[in-house]
Amino acid sequence: MAMSRAQNRVLTGLLLLLTVAGAFAADHSGALQGEIRFQAADREIRWVGQQQELHLELWTDGFSFADQLFVIPEVKGAYLLQPDASTLKLSENREGVTWQGLRYTLLLYPQRSGKMRVPSFDVSFSARAGFGTEPASFRYSTPPLEIETRMPPGAEAGSLLVSTSSFSMESSWTPRVDPDGTAELKVGDAITLNVTRRAQDVPGMVFSPLPDFTINGLGVYPAAPGVDDRANRGALSGERTDSVTFICEREGTYRIPEIRFQWWDPGREQLAEQKVNSLDLVVAANPAWTGAATGSAATVGARFDWSRALLIGGGLLLVTLGGYVGLPRVRLYRQNRRDLIESGEPWAFRKVRQACESGNPIEAYRAITIWLSRVESLRPGATLMDWAEQTGIDELKKEATALQERVASGLTKEWTGLRLAQLLAQSREGMDQPLEASHVLQALNPPLIR
Repeated sequence: MAMSRAQNRVLTGLLLLLTVAGAFAADHSGALQGEIRFQAADREIRWVGQQQELHLELWTDGFSFADQLFVIPEVKGAYLLQPDASTLKLSENREGVTWQGLRYTLLLYPQRSGKMRVPSFDVSFSARAGFGTEPASFRYSTPPLEIETRMPPGAEAGSLLVSTSSFSMESSWTPRVDPDGTAELKVGDAITLNVTRRAQDVPGMVFSPLPDFTINGLGVYPAAPGVDDRANRGALSGERTDSVTFICEREGTYRIPEIRFQWWDPGREQLAEQKVNSLDLVVAANPAWTGAATGSAATVGARFDWSRALLIGGGLLLVTLGGYVGLPRVRLYRQNRRDLIESGEPWAFRKVRQACESGNPIEAYRAITIWLSRVESLRPGATLMDWAEQTGIDELKKEATALQERVASGLTKEWTGLRLAQLLAQSREGMDQPLEASHVLQALNPPLIR
């Protein structure tokens, strides 16, 4: 049966392909070879915070790569990232033999000056001599790299610094504040600061977090940061958005201090700065806010200390004077017992349940904050987002985020906290483990190691 012209072309192509594959395999009748290279793209001294490219190259005289595997090590005093999984294909001729290569680009962002060491790490991959051949496996350890950096003149020692030729920042308050830097609120009101920073050649996780605010009379609730990194034709740009909500717990006048951000322009060799101006809050009384002045963690703690002192001192006086001074002993006993009960964790969690069932998100957030302050295993100032991150319960994280957004927006209607209360009760059963700080995500804000 005669074949068509198209069938002839297909058959000829297959025969040619098999011939090439056979010839390639014949040229590699011996054992396949492989090697790796790990080096900095350039050897010049960089600035602290400035991007440094590191190239990891895999090489073989085989036909194709497979099963590439390596784990980026931690670098003391720096961030080391792999921006994406893309690779650059390479080839070179070595004494008449063609070697194939793959290049991975890693980005190093030093956060301290001086010499730092990128430790050795393992790399494995496999290659074939040709079609249908068994793969050969390779495993190597990279040589350690030493990188030297300089601190820009005038930069604050110990601060997280970015080096970039393009930096921008936007900040806003919700609700909006007066141009003169003041805001008039009532007890129970919430105001949120949003800060967004963008830069070229800098991933979002390298930006420093907002400072820790401790303002007596204001509840401070930072949100998990939002990070957005983009790559365009090999150029990386990063963005980070931070939000922190302040809840007015007592009437009075408060100042939220200014925030300063520095960056270094390596092209101009110039240190620049932008800031978020300070804000004065004038908080008026609010009869609709129930127990804000007496329900804060700080006030509760003060009441607890007083009750203990009263219990001990009053008891001694009653013994000395035969029980004829002050309140009757029965009333005194009941009062002190009630104070001790109300200063405990179980009582505080009952208030959490009640607040969640009431459908008032601000009351619920306040009650949760007080409850967390009573859990002895927690660090001072632990927040709902800290607790949610520690438990690892995804649904609890979603409910916590929803509550935080509701508090930040000031919306108090059509909210139900029944599911949140259930999840908190579930997580509370295993709360004997200490909670570590996680306001800012460990992967996004690792501590600066000196």
